[in-house]
Amino acid sequence: MTGTDTICQFVDTIVDEYITTKKKIRVDFFKYLQSEDIDRKSINEYTSDRIHFITDVIDEVEGALNGDKILSEAYGCYKTSELKELKSLLDRFVSDVEKYKNSKKITRRKKVKSPEQLTRALNLIDKPVIIEGEKYNPIPKVEIIDAKSVFLINVKTNELLFLSGKKLSCSGAKIVNYDESISGMKKIKKIDETIKSVLSSTNITCSTLFNNFPNKVKPVPKTVSPNYFLIRLIK
Repeated sequence: MTGTDTICQFVDTIVDEYITTKKKIRVDFFKYLQSEDIDRKSINEYTSDRIHFITDVIDEVEGALNGDKILSEAYGCYKTSELKELKSLLDRFVSDVEKYKNSKKITRRKKVKSPEQLTRALNLIDKPVIIEGEKYNPIPKVEIIDAKSVFLINVKTNELLFLSGKKLSCSGAKIVNYDESISGMKKIKKIDETIKSVLSSTNITCSTLFNNFPNKVKPVPKTVSPNYFLIRLIK
């Protein structure tokens, strides 16, 4: 016997019992389907090819309850309360079948990208930079993923980019998930002094430090150009 046949036989037995006794039947259709371990193929087949026999009866009972002359005569052997109970029984069955079907759906896990994959399109300076005679080694861009705050310096335009959020990430050539209200970019004059101040900052003081730098805050650029290097990062 197939899984579909098992479902049909069970619901027929339950309906026949109600028709015979006209007494309320306490049955958990969902638990029954679980106990029989009806497979995904069978439940899908039942809902697409067989369940309409039950939904058709539900429609007929509803019509009788609503006063349809022909259907009222067809179900004339039932009291109104009995018809309501029959409809409730079948409604529960249809609902539990749908619930069980959904429980059997294959949940496709979204592939989690590695930091290397997330930062692949982000081009930053990855070699040591000499500024005012001082050598600075950029932090690897993969460290941006899940960081709370980052400082980047554009060595061509002397601009300091500050981004802060709960968990920063990358999308293409963009750094994303930053808080726009506290992030921004500023033109800096004394780049060597700025770098030293940035390197000594903490997670608590980095936002204040950025705000205390002179010059107006500019909006964060849509993409990060290859002229930036990552000088400070706070996890």
